[in-house]
Amino acid sequence: MAIDLNPKDVEDFLRVHPNFLQDRPGLLAVLNLPHGGEGAVSLVERQVSVLRQRNIVSQQQVNALSDISRENDRLLEATRRTVLALLSGTNRQELAQIWLAQLTNTFEAELGALVWITGEPNSNSAESVAGKLILQGESFSGVLRPEEMKALFTSDASEGSAALSPIRNGSDILGALAVGARDSKRYRQEDGTLFLDYLAEVIGQLPASRT
Repeated sequence: MAIDLNPKDVEDFLRVHPNFLQDRPGLLAVLNLPHGGEGAVSLVERQVSVLRQRNIVSQQQVNALSDISRENDRLLEATRRTVLALLSGTNRQELAQIWLAQLTNTFEAELGALVWITGEPNSNSAESVAGKLILQGESFSGVLRPEEMKALFTSDASEGSAALSPIRNGSDILGALAVGARDSKRYRQEDGTLFLDYLAEVIGQLPASRT
């Protein structure tokens, strides 16, 4: 709906509220401002400043997306190499050894474990801790207590964090694939576990995971 405004009223309003445009950078960015006349230069400079700031923010967003893309490419290549290495495993022990080697050499992770679920864990074992963290077959990412860190990774860290994905074969949970760090903020609850889930799925389909 069109609204008729008296230009003099607008001018009077702006004179009474000199900071009106300064407090509204979004409006200032779309105005067509002249370069001549008293006061016009300062408005143009302000408009240029707003646009420059927006450009900086946009560039920061592009850089962040580029960093994410490079990290995803690295993880994808590490996943590919790890899958090829896992194919050579002939039993559960070898799969666990291969996973630990790949974590260090390929993923450059700090801590890791491959825990098999046998159904008879004691209360302080890695199996017991892993079973609780992937309860109902859900992946986990977040902070661990010192005793959980020690059980999973034989680590003496006073605190830490980890991500775990269940290893399945059909409806059966065979074990858990884990990666961890002594930094309690390294693996957060909101972080995804896509690559870890994929590797756990691959391991669950290997004949070696059942021997």
